[in-house]
Amino acid sequence: MSNEVSIFKNRDLAVVKKAPSALTQALMKNTTRIPRISPRNGMFKRIVGGDDVGKLKSPLRVVIVGVAPSVQRTFYIKSYDVNAEPTSPDCWTNDGQKPDASIKAPQGKNCETCPQNVKGSGQGDTRACRFKRRIAVVLPDDMEGNASGQVYQMELASKSIFGKGSNHLHPFNAYIDYVIANGEDIDGVITELSFNEDNDNQSVLFKAVDFVASHPALADVVAEAVSSPEAQKAVVLNVAAIDKGETDDEQFETAKPAAKPVEKEVGKPVAEPAKRASKKAAAEPTEAPKKDLADVLSAWSGDDDED
Repeated sequence: MSNEVSIFKNRDLAVVKKAPSALTQALMKNTTRIPRISPRNGMFKRIVGGDDVGKLKSPLRVVIVGVAPSVQRTFYIKSYDVNAEPTSPDCWTNDGQKPDASIKAPQGKNCETCPQNVKGSGQGDTRACRFKRRIAVVLPDDMEGNASGQVYQMELASKSIFGKGSNHLHPFNAYIDYVIANGEDIDGVITELSFNEDNDNQSVLFKAVDFVASHPALADVVAEAVSSPEAQKAVVLNVAAIDKGETDDEQFETAKPAAKPVEKEVGKPVAEPAKRASKKAAAEPTEAPKKDLADVLSAWSGDDDED
């Protein structure tokens, strides 16, 4: 082993600085995990190569450069065991409509009538099959060095996706509607992420705080990131990639083991959580009538101390 290492230590320095070959680059793309930002318990954890490499302060400024087209879902047969190794879900979907084709034992023919989508199939009155949505972000405050333009994956749990907003803070789906209703692109604003203190810091809220176009260097980085393979890959649910010390963000909430699936008809299709809150939540902005977002941001400048 020492001889193998020494050939790299002792080689001519003139040949050290070189770009990876096409083959090496292909292998790097296939094996390198996309760095993640994991929101949990009032903290943002930065995870690189499967390892926790430090915390990011809240509120956290990001620019969203990728969004999963549909709400995704995962289901675990076993309840969460803190001492067990992280495992992949037993059933999952990228489109929220039907189990992925790779699943050997799907829990139902489709998600709408699946028995794991019935209230009470999980802990208490919850559903055993959990909602989630993946997004890709870049950090506008990391504009120098190797971190500039780095794409991070974030996985949002249902409490961060559905519901109404207040004081210019929105769950994710309502936030998208709000930004678009005000004539701006979701990748055209700098978004501030903070934790919902009314929900024991278990969910993330979104707030527009600045325009990307106001920062030319950032605008160039965002334009490149939006079309990058990393951003496209980050929003796809890939259950094969499990980080060290991490498991599915909502597996820990499912404390009741689920019974062996039995395909059955359900009387009524089960509505998503957003529908229980309000059918208008995903159809129109929750805070303000449609107007220029620049005026909105200007008006917010004195609102940062509101609860």
